[in-house]
Amino acid sequence: MIAAQRWEPPSPAAARQIRGVARRMLADFDALLSAANEAILDSSPVLADDPVLAAQTRASTGANLRRWIASTIDRPDAPAGVDVPPEALDLAREMTRRGTDRDSLLTAYRQGQNVAWRTWMRCAQEEGLDGDGLVAALDYGSRSLFGFVDGILSGLAAQMDAERDALIGGVVARRREAVLLILDGAPITQARAAARIGYELAGHHTALVLWASDGAVAAGELEHAAGVVSHGIGGGRPFTVATGSALWAWTSNATPDPERVRAMAGDVPDGIAVAVGSSLPGLTGFRDSHREAVATQRLLMRGTDGPRAITYAEVRVASLALQDEDRARAFVAAARGARAGADAELRETVRVYLREDSSAPRAATLLHTHRNTVLKRLARADRLLPQPLAGRGLEVHLALELERWLAPAGSRGTDLR
Repeated sequence: MIAAQRWEPPSPAAARQIRGVARRMLADFDALLSAANEAILDSSPVLADDPVLAAQTRASTGANLRRWIASTIDRPDAPAGVDVPPEALDLAREMTRRGTDRDSLLTAYRQGQNVAWRTWMRCAQEEGLDGDGLVAALDYGSRSLFGFVDGILSGLAAQMDAERDALIGGVVARRREAVLLILDGAPITQARAAARIGYELAGHHTALVLWASDGAVAAGELEHAAGVVSHGIGGGRPFTVATGSALWAWTSNATPDPERVRAMAGDVPDGIAVAVGSSLPGLTGFRDSHREAVATQRLLMRGTDGPRAITYAEVRVASLALQDEDRARAFVAAARGARAGADAELRETVRVYLREDSSAPRAATLLHTHRNTVLKRLARADRLLPQPLAGRGLEVHLALELERWLAPAGSRGTDLR
């Protein structure tokens, strides 16, 4: 435990000025939170590269910053309380269950602390403080913020130790460790790997990743959903590994056809999203199908208006092209032309038409409209493009697919067809 610091309260006048700085900080909270999350995730690939950990990191950062600012506004004459927010505990538990190095959490907190401190200094300047008032505000900010972060880290360390103690020696932990070794490409034979995880690795495997898309779900719901999906695509009872807020699963000899996946999506409980890999053979297939499912999950978690269940086969090209997001955005912008102002209906018509090998009748069927309507929309789209659509179908189609995942939440096209 960290020893309690000796606290020298500011004068009443300084306390009023400190409250003013905190209120200014709160007024521009969204910018502060965005800067803090960017610094944290840029410094920690372990957190940034996993969509679940990245989402929990953002939630934890927001909860911590809100708590410190609110405490400062409420009692600018006292140190901030260090009760750990639930979101911060969730992140610490998840990292422990995944075996993530504790240094990653320490780095994340220090990066967030640095951004908060720079923002505090700027807000003090914007409040017009100088002389003794500025000194008092900066002194309070450094002691309060650094003490708050140290206290939160102390509480999280205790929580992570308790979580690790509970996991050590458990059958679930040993199985999960073996799965991670397989996924990391450890030199292990297929027979030995199957024996260690208790799952037959001969045949073909389809990987699933399931998670709560709009909040927490009740215990056991992810496992139930995995069974529903597995049955819906023709597989048997799935092999599952819990990772905290997400569930990894594999099912044997299934047929992850996009139409079958969409057909069973309605049977999955509300609030659960599913990413489905390809059906691939053996130990390598077990590993590669999981990587596909995780890549698909990463795309779905870019926004809130995507489909609830989707296969890697449907997003393979977009997933590969988005490995370099900056270049993908530049490519989309170049292909867009005047079409940047086109409505979602027009963009979706062109996308479906090109995906259906430039067949207006098939596109009309999928879009629930008439063939002539499709042709009129295509003619309008041709006028908006920087170059005619003819001969550039592949380029325009790819740009439209990327646009669906790059666009801000709420502005993408309708669900996959």
